[in-house]
Parts: sequence; structure tokens; C-alpha cells
Amino acid sequence: MRVETSIKDDIITVRLFLEHGMAAQSGCIADAADALFIRELSVRYRGEKVFGAALSPAMSADPFLRFRFRGTGGASLVISWNDSQGADDSYSHEIA
Repeated sequence: MRVETSIKDDIITVRLFLEHGMAAQSGCIADAADALFIRELSVRYRGEKVFGAALSPAMSADPFLRFRFRGTGGASLVISWNDSQGADDSYSHEIA
């Protein structure tokens, strides 16, 4: 995972580059049951959830997401996710 942040006028812009295989689907609904993809993504800032997403097999491999929220530097973002095969992980990124 790669995370880039910038701050301007107390607005934090976050760019997430998720390195995940996100199995691309061939269009066949039956294949979706076996697809490997990030199911849920959550981002917390100072303990508060600032972004969340429910993803599906329709996402491309290694997706890029961008969002904004109001805040200041000097704290960490905690990004956590789980995938369709039951694996989960988290990542911390310090906002300067």
C-alpha cells in the first residue's frame, strides 16, 4: 500500500494506492463467488472513521482511491481492510 497526503486550509487530501490482486471478472456472475477482492476498507483519523468503502469484484487490480476530510497534521491515518477470503490487515500512515 502506498499513501500520499497533503494539507491545504485544514483539508487533508488522501490518495491510496492499494496493492491487491483484485481478481478482474470476466463478466460471468458465477465466477464472482471465487473472486479475491477487498471487501471492506476503513480509514480512521484520531480514532474517528473518516472514510469507508464496500468494494466488489468489479474493482480493478491495485485500485487507486482519493478522498478529503477536514483535519490538521500531526496524527496518523489507520487504514484497515478485509478481503473476500477472510484475510485482513491494517496500515498506519503519519500525516506530517
